[in-house]
Amino acid sequence: MKRGINMRTAIAVIVFLALTSVSQAALSTHSFTNKTGRGSHPSTLTYSNGRVIIDLSAISGAAVYRAILDPNRRYGNLGNDDAENTNDNVTQDMVIVSKAGNALELMSPRYRTFDATAAVQSALNVGGTRCTLTVSSAAGLGGDGAMISLDVMCNRSAVTAITQVDSASARFKDGDAMIIFKEVNPPFTSDSITCAQYLAEYNARFSSNAGADWSGAIEKIRYRIYRSTQPLISESALSLAELVDEIKPLSCWDAAYWGRGGCGTGDRIVPRYPVDSLVLATPGTGIYVDRYNGNTSETFYYFVSHTIDGAEDFSTFAQNVNATNSVVETGGHGMVLLREAQFNVTYKYTANCTLYYYVRWEAPPYCNMPNSPYDYLVALPPNVKRPKPMAQVSLHCWGGNLNGDWGWWCRADEGGLLISTNQYPYDWWTAYHENLGTLKSWTSGTVQPFTQARYLSFLYDFAVPKYTIDIERVHLGGNSMGGSGTSMWGMRSGHIFSHLISWVGVHIAKESPTYTGSYIGYFGDTAWNCPYSNEQMERFGYPLIHPEDNVNVWDYWDNTKWLAANLKTETPWMSNCNGTNDNGIGWPQAWKNANAMHDTKRGYNFTWGTHAHNMRALVLGHLNERYSDLDFHKNQSYPVFTNGSLNNPLGTVPWGHDSTGNHNNYVMWDASTVVDEPLQWEMSMWLISGAPQATETVDITPRRLQLLIHGAGSTYSWEWNEGATVIASGNVTADSNGLITITGLTLSKTHRTLKLNCSNCVTTGSEVATADVGIPELQLTPNPFNPSTTIRIKNTVGSRQKAEIIFFDVHGKLVQMLTTDNHQLSSGIAWDASKQPSGIYIIKVVAGNRVLVKKAVLVK
Repeated sequence: MKRGINMRTAIAVIVFLALTSVSQAALSTHSFTNKTGRGSHPSTLTYSNGRVIIDLSAISGAAVYRAILDPNRRYGNLGNDDAENTNDNVTQDMVIVSKAGNALELMSPRYRTFDATAAVQSALNVGGTRCTLTVSSAAGLGGDGAMISLDVMCNRSAVTAITQVDSASARFKDGDAMIIFKEVNPPFTSDSITCAQYLAEYNARFSSNAGADWSGAIEKIRYRIYRSTQPLISESALSLAELVDEIKPLSCWDAAYWGRGGCGTGDRIVPRYPVDSLVLATPGTGIYVDRYNGNTSETFYYFVSHTIDGAEDFSTFAQNVNATNSVVETGGHGMVLLREAQFNVTYKYTANCTLYYYVRWEAPPYCNMPNSPYDYLVALPPNVKRPKPMAQVSLHCWGGNLNGDWGWWCRADEGGLLISTNQYPYDWWTAYHENLGTLKSWTSGTVQPFTQARYLSFLYDFAVPKYTIDIERVHLGGNSMGGSGTSMWGMRSGHIFSHLISWVGVHIAKESPTYTGSYIGYFGDTAWNCPYSNEQMERFGYPLIHPEDNVNVWDYWDNTKWLAANLKTETPWMSNCNGTNDNGIGWPQAWKNANAMHDTKRGYNFTWGTHAHNMRALVLGHLNERYSDLDFHKNQSYPVFTNGSLNNPLGTVPWGHDSTGNHNNYVMWDASTVVDEPLQWEMSMWLISGAPQATETVDITPRRLQLLIHGAGSTYSWEWNEGATVIASGNVTADSNGLITITGLTLSKTHRTLKLNCSNCVTTGSEVATADVGIPELQLTPNPFNPSTTIRIKNTVGSRQKAEIIFFDVHGKLVQMLTTDNHQLSSGIAWDASKQPSGIYIIKVVAGNRVLVKKAVLVK
């Protein structure tokens, strides 16, 4: 019996080894290079006179599964020639043509290598030993003495044995497969590596002017990630597997945590990335995170290959060594792992805080490259206002990081959370070109808001559900570069942010004396007219901009143009500041922005002065930078103040005014008094005690209206009351944009209330259909009615598009909701109000992007 058990055990071991470790000496990747001592076959590739010629005699007659031509160009494309980009090839495509006349295609996902498989197969299939490629457009090929290599996976043994990785495994969570493995001879094995040590190693390997691996002066070590629907433990399986990506060593070290330049050369410790929540990677761990892009559920296996100068040795396949277990993959927004939790710390002058540091590996459409780890911070004050706390989304300045340099943590004293992240690339929290860092020319593709999309995804897909954040009370704040992002991103995000706090920002990307050059690096030169698109922002409620719309990126990120072109679009209230002598950011563009805010009747208070880049915005209430009594909600209207008599004049030219001044720093209102109903609106407002005079004459425009009907031409009666006393009254008509402005009102330090009552209100102009359809008209028959009326839309297309009919009483209280479609509405839908009391009702029909409103009278 005992012998039988041993025999069965032996058989089981043999079967296990057969399944998990297969010796396959006849599969490898041979690398052919133009450098002495580099690759499987040194000095077998030449580039001259517009031709790349590779001597393939070492693999004559081989079956070729994949061939990669790697130019090893030191830099990918950037929009200008700054310290990260010493080539001027950004508007050129590198074009390399096979003997058959076919241009080699750049390989995803990084678009820095070419697929030469067909060209190499063709050369070998005819019994040849030489592959010739014609360079139609060099675009930096061979520049700076770069090593050019051709890496050919074929059915030949490796020239030299290459040590394999160990302990490869995969796990899957929230749309991401995380592959981890032990690197071969990792540069660091200690868990306390300083920034100086890390940067010395990184620069020597990858980025120094001379001697780095791109030049061929040292070995080029990479790790290739393969994926398949079958176990990758055989030659045949790997030869058919998908090459997912290629990564450098040091992938467990998070030097980016300290921000761009923040790691420096000092003794700061470089953190490690987590491989699970609160589980840090062991030094020497390789990490790759693969985002699943399918629409179903699939099972995948991964394989990690250690490459030297592009060469690979597939003589051994072993599960849990270089081949992973299987993972079942489905769609998701990305794995978020908790790296560290800090408790009872003093943070930004607030004691007893809790700080949670997270990492998410971003990928398209939230980043232009896959496997891009970003750090995020969620900070909790000791008195979190549960169950639905407000939150501040923070944008740091140039040289800052997620831990600060974005201004104050506003509203921490009221129980509000803080969320922050690191910014790179430095697109000033706006957008960057999808071809950044690739070999693709910037004459194709678009500039896209990857940074904003990833931040919003972290907010809505993780932070909001995790911390039950009140999405109506999320404000945006930043300083300098962050103040620029706050102004430009925030102004276009009235449906996202409750209000904005912007310090010394750029408002017109094209007009900053010093920093327009930084925008050029990510938008492309102003003369290139690169287009802007934002498909990834549609899910967050932004108007969709397609590449074919040809929206110039420089025009889009010009606040003055955007504000003028979007007069009806509601924007958050912005508290901002700029220095008249801030010659880096630039005063004239800030002056233009302030005028545009005023002229388009936006909610804002603006402070200017001579403290250059040290100016600070004042929040409303107490003339200070941090504490305000206003609790902004993005779903709540507010009063806009223009032409205030206490406003310092801005003049007609940028310096034609007082050197210091403000607009609207003394106004205040009580948000709890707002009445915003279909037929009436009111709000109490006043001057703060610190105002230099007892009264101020202003024009007031209610904005961000929620229910008040305010189509162009609507008429209202209004009253301006102090207690029971009517100080002023009159009538007003909404302008062509549906804006209602009451002029010449006098604010005082005593609360006064503005009341609007609808006399003859019509719907907003955004409901107008296309010209060939006509203007849709909402009809009620009969009206007045008892007990039912028929709702019909005249002049509309009878489509099956869903429509909602919403019924309110005269006080704005929801009475009933119905769902139907345009086809039924064109015929008529009956509403039975027999259970409702007599009175005035507001019927609102929402169909696509059209909203129609009608007043109905029920008389019993």
